[in-house]
Amino acid sequence: MKIAKLTLIACAATILSGCATLEEASTSLSCMLSRVTSAADPSCGSSAPATTMSGGHSERFSRLQAALNQETQQAQSIQAQAVQAMQSLPVKQRAVAGPVLTQPVSIDDAQSGQTLQVRAFSSVSVEMPLAAKGRKEYTRAMDLLKELANELADNRGSSSIVVDQADADVKAGRVNTATGTTQSKGGKPVSVIKRIDAGVPSGVERYTIEAGAIRGKL
Repeated sequence: MKIAKLTLIACAATILSGCATLEEASTSLSCMLSRVTSAADPSCGSSAPATTMSGGHSERFSRLQAALNQETQQAQSIQAQAVQAMQSLPVKQRAVAGPVLTQPVSIDDAQSGQTLQVRAFSSVSVEMPLAAKGRKEYTRAMDLLKELANELADNRGSSSIVVDQADADVKAGRVNTATGTTQSKGGKPVSVIKRIDAGVPSGVERYTIEAGAIRGKL
């Protein structure tokens, strides 16, 4: 299942040199982020869509921040789509959107020797009622969240799906507590982590999609 990609505002004018196609905008985001993560993309060579980081350090940081902003916007969009996918269900079976978090990251500019801070996407959460499991709406929402985790892994080098569960549900065997690691289409690790959280009410699982760390050098 493919998630609809977000283009950067005004054809990604601050990242792309000109107006690109939707596919090129997505590739440019991945290539831009691969420069500051461990997700080195072999397609991001000189023949890839324009993602050059030439220019002054302020311009390069502006391009990186624009790419990171797009990543946050995409996560918000997928969260909204997942919640919307379950809106036709009874109220108690509907997904509930949680926080979309970002964090400051210090980036070293190898060309100028300067260090500046950017704000990068960290995680997005959705609460999923157990009563909706097995419904096509629930499956659609979960597919969206899983695909987001896969795309983040390809952009960042890794990602995690953290599932917070109620103690009562774990003890009663109402939830799957298996953990493990899968791979994205690009071969990057996606870790599935299950944990008991006293703040999660019985009958609900909180899914949090976490992006891999940014290395911090441009």
